[in-house]
Amino acid sequence: MLISYLITVFNKETSIEGTIQSIQNQEGLQNIEFEIICYDDFSSDNSVKKIKALQKDDSRIKIFSNERNIGPSKSINKAAQDALGEFLIPIDGDDYIPVDFTKTILKMQEKHNADLLFGKSKRVSNFPKKIIHLNDEKFFQNLKGFEFCVQKKICHMGFLVKKKLWHESGGADEKVFIQDQSLPLRLALKSKSMVYLESYIYFLESRSHLSLSQNTNQQHHDRFFTCINLLETNKLSLCAKKGLEAQLISSMWKYQRDNHSYRALFSSIFIIYIFNKLFGCSPKSADIENWTLFFKNLTDVRKMYG
Repeated sequence: MLISYLITVFNKETSIEGTIQSIQNQEGLQNIEFEIICYDDFSSDNSVKKIKALQKDDSRIKIFSNERNIGPSKSINKAAQDALGEFLIPIDGDDYIPVDFTKTILKMQEKHNADLLFGKSKRVSNFPKKIIHLNDEKFFQNLKGFEFCVQKKICHMGFLVKKKLWHESGGADEKVFIQDQSLPLRLALKSKSMVYLESYIYFLESRSHLSLSQNTNQQHHDRFFTCINLLETNKLSLCAKKGLEAQLISSMWKYQRDNHSYRALFSSIFIIYIFNKLFGCSPKSADIENWTLFFKNLTDVRKMYG
């Protein structure tokens, strides 16, 4: 088995068929063995019913179901654990890959012998048929790839990773609910060779009321703790530490901005945010402790710790 596509599903009855069909329609896979693993996180709609209908005509589709809702981070790790492929491609259940996605990233992986490969993503109303090529790819080795990911703020699925690297990295951080940022960063941290395609290879559906992206407080919370947990990692470069610290500050500032509007402009976090942007100033330990306590006390987010 060469490729395992991993799809986490929670109440995606309106989109899951299109996501799976975008995989089935991939060009150049006639001689490539692959599987489509759908991990349902205790959906309350007809998501599983629709997947099973597709499964009747395609035995490559495999369905696993959680007995309770455990969140996307834990679900994507369970999907990776059950995968048989040498390479894993995680895809959200309401996103889309162009017909030339797989053959393009496999070609790039072979060219550079990379264990991790990312590309650009874009939120669109109409999914394009093929990849939108922009510029040549970038190649990184060891921690340079992690530093790039920290600065680039990669936070989407639709990438190629060796299963071996996934397990070495521990996959998504299960201490945070949403995997979008922790997974790319943790993979990049352990990667020995990484490619970044300067092309739009992955497309996200226009926002809906069911999307996790609608809960901005959850995003800020999970981004903050993703970076806090990574800052505890040994052997980070100064560049990587600075990048993670900047994201801590940004998470706190954006929470204040989104919840308190113009009043946030007169807050202390705004001053810290501006000084970090202009001069790269690091936050004080006391500030980080206060922000950590603040996010831990939020009541409108899913928490996976303590």
